[in-house]
Amino acid sequence: MRGSSTRALILNALPLPFTVLVKEVDERNLGLDLRAASTTESARSLVSLLAQAKATAVLGSLEISGTGAGEVVVVTGDQVVTHPTLGILEKPVDLREAGRFMEAYREVPEVTTVGSVLFTHHPSGLKCGEVFEAKVRFDKGGLERDEEDRRGGRGKGILTELVEADAPVLKCAGGLMVENRIVKKFIKEIEGGEDAVLGLSRRSVLRCLGELDKKLS
Repeated sequence: MRGSSTRALILNALPLPFTVLVKEVDERNLGLDLRAASTTESARSLVSLLAQAKATAVLGSLEISGTGAGEVVVVTGDQVVTHPTLGILEKPVDLREAGRFMEAYREVPEVTTVGSVLFTHHPSGLKCGEVFEAKVRFDKGGLERDEEDRRGGRGKGILTELVEADAPVLKCAGGLMVENRIVKKFIKEIEGGEDAVLGLSRRSVLRCLGELDKKLS
């Protein structure tokens, strides 16, 4: 369940010229009460809050004067993963936490990805945003056999394989990326679109673009 790099790939597939601007936001300390609630509804509120915080940070860093050529649309978003036993999951802080996520996936092989996208027009301040969800169901038997093989010395285990393949485990919400071949073999079903799981729903992007265009016309 990927982040910024995958969102850029999805935007590249759309007729949208864009420039990537990185602006750090202290995500871990935002929405602490929402994280504690650990419900799908609180996850929806959290990703909306983070998308707004990122938009504020980006707009604050832009030096734009006047309108015309100075008009820009800032696109921001965020994603978390929810799991029935662990609640809201973000990017694992280390491999130990990633391993804890994997253990939970073996026990209850299903997660919901909750993502947001927010379009903010400058200088008008007009906004249009949307929250989208998708479900990923894992092959429980496959994950259990993978762990048995690891413990029995017959395999390395999915997490070790990902690390050795230089997969960005610590940069993905929930610690997994569904497009990776190592992970794909353990996925039973995706409901809601792989693009939504990857961090940006094409349908949501196009809907927000249409709504923002109407507001500006």
